[in-house]
Amino acid sequence: MRNLLPTFLRFPIYALVLFFATYMIKLDFMTGEFKEDSFTERTQEIFLLIGVLFLAFTSIKFEAFRYFNAVLSLFFLTHLIRELDSILDGFFDGLWQILAFSVVAIAIIILIKHGKPFWKQVAEIQHQFAFGVFTVGLFTLHVFSRLYGKGTNWENLMGDGFFRTIKDASEESIELLGYSIILISIGEFYYLSKKQNSIKQS
Repeated sequence: MRNLLPTFLRFPIYALVLFFATYMIKLDFMTGEFKEDSFTERTQEIFLLIGVLFLAFTSIKFEAFRYFNAVLSLFFLTHLIRELDSILDGFFDGLWQILAFSVVAIAIIILIKHGKPFWKQVAEIQHQFAFGVFTVGLFTLHVFSRLYGKGTNWENLMGDGFFRTIKDASEESIELLGYSIILISIGEFYYLSKKQNSIKQS
């Protein structure tokens, strides 16, 4: 029973993540708009920032899966930069591309220098629950939401009554769900890295 305690403690935290996400969506529903600065968009950015910082912290604190967590942190940092493109381009046009490619370059350098341990960690982690949750979140974000949100789908459904706000609301909500699942998986990566690190040190 004691071994199940960490699981029971994580459940309410993950439930709060999803509750917070749906509440932000509800706020946008109340305003009747889904713009670049909507609550849903900002929550996506907040979840990304938390995920990036948490993965970076995990890679620094624990030797277990260090390079996997580091590269994943940089991967989502490029997502965050892309989400903030309108703000970054306010400084000068093309800033977000420069930052994104710089982050990608750092990730490539890590893979070149530490490729062998990185792929070994991927091989070890791919069978874990955390990786399964991560995969679901990633494909929800990059596959399902993109296909689901295609304009032609909504034009076919609504015909002459096509209302873009409904399409945007639905697509952005699905994207936030994907980010929520990914954030939960990052919590699982932290727990797994901590547990594996303890095993190696004992």
